[in-house]
Amino acid sequence: MRASQSLSRPATYPLLIVSTYLQLRLDAFDCSQDPLCGDHPERNGFRRLCYQCPFAARTAGYLYCERFATPIRTREKYALRGWKEVRDVILARDGQQCAICGAEQDLHIHHVDLDPTNDDPANLLTLCGICHARVHTELRREGGAGRVARVLPAVRRRAPGTTMPIDGSPARAVPDE
Repeated sequence: MRASQSLSRPATYPLLIVSTYLQLRLDAFDCSQDPLCGDHPERNGFRRLCYQCPFAARTAGYLYCERFATPIRTREKYALRGWKEVRDVILARDGQQCAICGAEQDLHIHHVDLDPTNDDPANLLTLCGICHARVHTELRREGGAGRVARVLPAVRRRAPGTTMPIDGSPARAVPDE
């Protein structure tokens, strides 16, 4: 916007007028439903999710969980102490390596059912950043969900010390000599 333009003319800055109010679905106020954190605020009590929960008291920019009598301060799930404990258990279970390629760096935990609140160990899988990105890229492609659904169970069944090539056929990893 040029300095000579007046802010009193809304037509000159339509992108500057943005509502700061969050629109909520009506069920966000129905306390007869279960909390969105699945009764695990230590793993799932983060602002983006809790804003939509019927048990959240939203006042003056603060968020408070009335069901668990706790303030919600964390912006994202992955900063929560409870999530970090779950993550450490899954990393140990998977041998601190990617279940697809065997990489040991930049490890992520993938939610197989794509529900970030479902922290059941059977739903979690260790992937490196590259394989994790590839899985999510494949999920966005036509028919990709079916391909991912076939590959991930195969990855879980493979023998320790093997890797899963792109085509889905298991190949034994070359041992270090």
